[in-house]
Amino acid sequence: MIPNKQRRISFQRQEILNYLKSVKTHPTAEMVYSGVKKDIPNVSLGTVYRNLNILAEDGEILKLEINNEFHFDGDLCKHQHCVCNKCGKIKDVFQEEISKYALKKVNVKGFEAKCVNVIFNGICNNCEVK
Repeated sequence: MIPNKQRRISFQRQEILNYLKSVKTHPTAEMVYSGVKKDIPNVSLGTVYRNLNILAEDGEILKLEINNEFHFDGDLCKHQHCVCNKCGKIKDVFQEEISKYALKKVNVKGFEAKCVNVIFNGICNNCEVK
């Protein structure tokens, strides 16, 4: 892995990052591909996958595995995700105190936690009514 500062930022990678930062959803790679293809018609799905993985490795985006499928989030601020176990909908929750609390409670010798991903699983109101 090349450290973030040494890795070349390609036009395609920057466009993928811009797309993720512009949406409030948590798209899959295929959804990102559909979104960036409008601006970069010759981009391939493989290029999108590769760049999403690089962006996640470099800490530029979040890569969330939800129901055996990867979703991506361009919002790195301290927030949590609520995931419906029936429909798979993902909703952002902005309760910074939850992330702060979780980070303070990590007590592992020789390790300092810098980030925490909190995912709440349950049933959304739409699915609960059905």
